[in-house]
Amino acid sequence: MFKKNHKKLKKISSITTAIIFIFVLIYLSPLAIFNSRIYPNIYVAGIYIGNLSDKDATNKLIQNVKLPDKIEINLNGEIKEILTSEVVRNIEYTKTVERAQNIKSNTLFLKPINLPLSIDIDEERLLESILIISDDAVTKPIYPSATIVDNKIQINKGQNGVEVDTQKLRQDIGLNISFLKNKKVVPDLKQINVEMNESEIEIYRINAEKLLDKKIILNLDNETITLNNEDIISFLDPNGFSDKAIKDRILEISRKLNRNPQNSVFVVENGKVQEFTPSKDGVVVNEDLLLEKIKQVPEEIDIPVIKTSPKINNKDVNDLGIDSLIGTGNSSFVGSIPNRVFNVNLAQSRFKGVLIPPNEVVSFNDVLGDVSSYTGYKAAYVIKDGKTVLGDGGGVCQVSTTLFRAVLNAGLPVVERRAHAYRVGYYEQGFGPGLDATVYSPTTDFKFKNDTGAYILLQPTINLNDLTLKFEIYGTSDGRVSTVSKPVITSSIKPADDLYVDDPALPIGTVKQIEHRAYGAKVVFDYKVTRNGEELINQKFVSNYRPWQAVYLRGTKI
Repeated sequence: MFKKNHKKLKKISSITTAIIFIFVLIYLSPLAIFNSRIYPNIYVAGIYIGNLSDKDATNKLIQNVKLPDKIEINLNGEIKEILTSEVVRNIEYTKTVERAQNIKSNTLFLKPINLPLSIDIDEERLLESILIISDDAVTKPIYPSATIVDNKIQINKGQNGVEVDTQKLRQDIGLNISFLKNKKVVPDLKQINVEMNESEIEIYRINAEKLLDKKIILNLDNETITLNNEDIISFLDPNGFSDKAIKDRILEISRKLNRNPQNSVFVVENGKVQEFTPSKDGVVVNEDLLLEKIKQVPEEIDIPVIKTSPKINNKDVNDLGIDSLIGTGNSSFVGSIPNRVFNVNLAQSRFKGVLIPPNEVVSFNDVLGDVSSYTGYKAAYVIKDGKTVLGDGGGVCQVSTTLFRAVLNAGLPVVERRAHAYRVGYYEQGFGPGLDATVYSPTTDFKFKNDTGAYILLQPTINLNDLTLKFEIYGTSDGRVSTVSKPVITSSIKPADDLYVDDPALPIGTVKQIEHRAYGAKVVFDYKVTRNGEELINQKFVSNYRPWQAVYLRGTKI
């Protein structure tokens, strides 16, 4: 019995060994046979390359591959085309064959594999073509927004939109090209849901109403940027503050304020600075920190910046003690006629590089010199004898007004100043009334004193593109702090009715305005200067503006 079972087991063992041998042979024989060839059942874009060497497979693909001339895209029933030649740089045959060669498997169980061609595609150009085509199927969403209308919050609930799934479209186009298909591509459309429901609208409204009376003043050195309530409310979206909206505004601020470090240049000839470039730190706005500060909605923010020191400072290039900016003044003269612009530019140039010794009283008229056609000034409107008339040098008061503001900012004593006879629009662009200073030699002057104990330097800068003027006063800071209160209109007087005057020099039907209507007003502001707790100046400025009647010339000439 034992011998019989032993023979049976021996027979089973022999059969098992034979089966294993056969399977090993089946598995190993392809490795030997196809060691330098591509395995059977391998296709590339429908072209059979099984059993071929790398070289033969490459040649076969080169002979048989034909890219579709164009990719057709069915967009809402309208056929759009992308030319293959415009987006395909090259067919990478070698890379395609290498990928096929890397597929190793048992040939008895290998299912047919169809590989894509490796294609070098100009992604930037293809994306541009996709976006152009997709634009026709796009319904751009209108995102919810909050605005102020009559001092009340108005909510736009938004409107849903539709867009093409450009990523999926890119994939489908790539498959068409790499598999040599001529099939039309139908883009997938995605719904963009932005429209708010009533509950969301109410939450949005409540958040916006909290900001109705808010504003933020951003400060950096002598630069001031104000974000009013409309700006701040525009930063909101239905979920609260939008980082993107705030970052977009911060980017504008950064472009304005960022600068490289500036070395100082100081050249004096004949008692006047001929060339002056103040040293300035390089500044880069810390945008992430500013973003977080704005979201807290404080009243004021000192703009956080990263500073880089210049290699040459003011104190290194002069021995007059002029090492810092002690005051600035600004004004705008947008709307000026060309002759007035010319005169403002000429007048401000007279003050460039003017050095003022300690304890000297400065006369604006003395520095300015003669104002007439003989000294280059052109005819522009001036206020004279209670009328607005054409006269040489119209616009000079833009310069005296701007210097007046710089003197106030620097905390210097004002010795003589007179307001204009009536309110002039140029001097209230960005400012309240009462911050102007008129001059008319020899009767009316603007004077101030340098009581800093060191030299000061006047440096005007004009921008003829946006029609703005700036005065900078440089000197030695002695720690004084200037405070100018907001001008207050204490009384207002309505002007007389418009006056029409017949003018026989003008043709009938011609009407020419020579005076503009302006309310009369009494305007008051306080000017205080302190230093280490000591009051240096406590002065009240009062400006009495007459009401001004609009006057028109009416032609009677036949």
